[in-house]
Amino acid sequence: MAFSANVPLVKMDGRNLYYTFVAGARKVIAHQIELNRINVFPVSDGDTGTNLASTIRSVVESLHPHRSYKITADRIAEAILVNARGNSGIIFAQFFYGLSNETEDLHSVNMRQFAESIQGSVKYVYEAVANPVEGTMLTVIKEWADYIYNSWNKFTDFDQLLLSSYDTLLKSLSETKIKLKVLAKANVVDAGAKGFVLFVEGIIEYIIQGILKNLFWLKPMHQLFQEPRKL
Repeated sequence: MAFSANVPLVKMDGRNLYYTFVAGARKVIAHQIELNRINVFPVSDGDTGTNLASTIRSVVESLHPHRSYKITADRIAEAILVNARGNSGIIFAQFFYGLSNETEDLHSVNMRQFAESIQGSVKYVYEAVANPVEGTMLTVIKEWADYIYNSWNKFTDFDQLLLSSYDTLLKSLSETKIKLKVLAKANVVDAGAKGFVLFVEGIIEYIIQGILKNLFWLKPMHQLFQEPRKL
């Protein structure tokens, strides 16, 4: 069992990491057409959703979890690096490559170790882009990672930490429209940034429902937040 409604998750192993990744990935894949529709930066070629879906699909379809957090993190990074497509896919892949590199050879990680690896992965996503531009996926990942790193010690388990990060994600995403004129003109948020938010949304939906069998039958986020949280 991965995240559970009854057992607080204070250490994350390889299976927890895998199932949360799959939950996030399926959310992105389900919304790829929407991401294509709002794709106007860096060029309006309508393929951000397709690229992200192609990048992460191999993990969903072929990867199997290992009990070791480090081994699973390495396998995820390898799979998405090989399949990375487009700017958004490359940035997403580099995030998980950084997460893998910044994780010691551990069977499971606590919140501090997780937060440190998330924070450490930020430099990898910026190095993946020749000319980093704020107000994009880069900014949303950085601001979310900063929140996780600065807030982990305020919570007792991973569920609470990740749930609490949602407001930071939404604020950062909405501000992409302010930071980039091309997005303001089109009245859309950055598509790559939206893709990353959808990924974390999928994980949060999985946490709230808390039952492994629901992984493939997730309710929409707005319905989940209208229901009592089982934490």
